[in-house]
Amino acid sequence: MSQPVFARYLNTSESTVEKWETGAKKPSGMALKLLTIVQKHGLQILT
Repeated sequence: MSQPVFARYLNTSESTVEKWETGAKKPSGMALKLLTIVQKHGLQILT
């Protein structure tokens, strides 16, 4: 999945997703909770 699409699912910016992927920034708060849920159940859980 592309960064823009993933960012839209998580209601965040593409640059934030890029920073998470490169390790420049770590997700926190609600983003971290959503990422944990998506990792466990897949993106279909958000639709």
